Amino acid sequence: MKQGLGLLWPGGPTGRRMLLGLGLACMAALANFGLLFLSGWLLAGAAAAGLAGFAASSAFNMALPAAAVRFLASARILARYGERVVTHDVTLRLVGQIRVWSFGRRVMLAPARVADQRSGEQLFRFVSDTEKVGHAYLDVAVPCVTAAICGLVCVGITGFFVPLAGGVLAMGLLACGVGLPLVAGHLSDRATARIAPHQDRMHGDLVEILQSLDEIAFLGAGDAMRQRLQSRQTAIRRARLQLAAIEAGGRALVGLLAVSTAIGVMACAATARQHGLLCATSLPMLALGALAAFETVAPLAAARQMARHALLAGKRIRALCPPAPPTAKAMPIPPAASLDLELRQIGMRYAPHEPWVLRHADLTIRQGERVALVGPSGAGKSTIISLLFGFNAYQEGQMRFGGVDARVLDAAALPEMVGVLSQDAHLFQGSIRRNLAMACPMADEAGMWAALETAQLASFVRDAPDGLDTLVGEAGLRLSGGQGRRLALACVLLRRPRWLILDEPTEGLDPVTERAVMTALLAALPPDATVLCITHRRAILPFLDRTVEIVDRRFQDSATPRGRPR
Repeated sequence: MKQGLGLLWPGGPTGRRMLLGLGLACMAALANFGLLFLSGWLLAGAAAAGLAGFAASSAFNMALPAAAVRFLASARILARYGERVVTHDVTLRLVGQIRVWSFGRRVMLAPARVADQRSGEQLFRFVSDTEKVGHAYLDVAVPCVTAAICGLVCVGITGFFVPLAGGVLAMGLLACGVGLPLVAGHLSDRATARIAPHQDRMHGDLVEILQSLDEIAFLGAGDAMRQRLQSRQTAIRRARLQLAAIEAGGRALVGLLAVSTAIGVMACAATARQHGLLCATSLPMLALGALAAFETVAPLAAARQMARHALLAGKRIRALCPPAPPTAKAMPIPPAASLDLELRQIGMRYAPHEPWVLRHADLTIRQGERVALVGPSGAGKSTIISLLFGFNAYQEGQMRFGGVDARVLDAAALPEMVGVLSQDAHLFQGSIRRNLAMACPMADEAGMWAALETAQLASFVRDAPDGLDTLVGEAGLRLSGGQGRRLALACVLLRRPRWLILDEPTEGLDPVTERAVMTALLAALPPDATVLCITHRRAILPFLDRTVEIVDRRFQDSATPRGRPR
């Protein structure tokens, strides 16, 4: 929470720009007040001098106030322009910083915690909510600070001429700048709170529709999805209409309060004029000054609504990016350590009320071994990956990798040593070259072709018109299931890890291609490379040295294969 608040008012250049933006906003508002204030006196004085005759008009010095009016007009334009440039620059910087912070927190979470929400809802929160929080400076902080500072200055100047008029102006500004936003905010909070959940669900539905257009067509669910989106949009439209009505009513009340307060200030000034405490030319000056003062508090009702939006968005961001649980200091694996994986009496389950996935499980895999891990679906074969990378925690026993306890293992250094081909490996939108470069940015074309050759995909890429620049489509939809699987395998092999964890590496392949992939894969690996192959395909077991089966939540060595096929 403290780090998140630091993003809203950071130090360094951005913090100084924020202060500069606030200063320019105050200068622009004060210049506008001074311009109307002095213009009222100048026009009234010039009119009075003209009516008094030639001698009085000649004695009236218009040069000095006219120059002041021109100066204030120029200052208002320049300050307003500078304020817009600086505050919008700051807002863009804040939005970018909050998004980077949010991504940094999100990428540290375990995939199981990320998968509890739909991708469309997460994307909307990441884009829209971070923008609302970043805009809090421009939409909330700037108008509130400007209204507070300039309101005090306007009341002080008005009170200097007529104290009672200053009191009337202060009451009007408080009613408009404090009372009206509180009432409008109370009326609009419920509508504001209704918009965000409906938008979440609607954007989640939209992303699901785009990702599953073929399934929707197969199921004939197009009309149902359309009605669902229409109902969401109707609820959002009604809530926005309510907010717009409240905002319009607030603006009307601001105008009414401004005119009423100006009339009150004029009445106080007229009373002071009758008692000889004020000259006649000061009456329009104070009236125009009162109207100008209300321009600083007029945006506060809308700022109250935006503050509510930003507050809700901030809560949603914190819910989306919860703080990681405190852990012990991460320990790196010693450079000369043997990368052995040891599990001793491991007990693991996803939640206290759920059954154990592993219980009293022992397993040792020495560096250089080629091990197959088999078992029925749901037996916990892929659990080793999540335990090793800290995606899930084990509740009993001990797990060590390279001699270091997995609880304190530096997970950020694991990708340099361990390559993982997950069962649902993701392919990025773009070309084959881009996907390979994502896996290993420093790889050259020769290395890419070697990885594709090992994965038995090189001939397909060579025959494609665009070669390495062949587009794979969203999530690899332009490739067949087997081609996508082999491309994901090539991405893992390109990094040349010392450990390979392959979860169903030959899924979607025909027996001939499956045999060719396994043969080329094991031939390309150095002797000290470790392979843990998680599979249910018995055809690839002879390629490996040892088979471990999960039986009754424990690891059990099966019969040794007869030997690898040649």
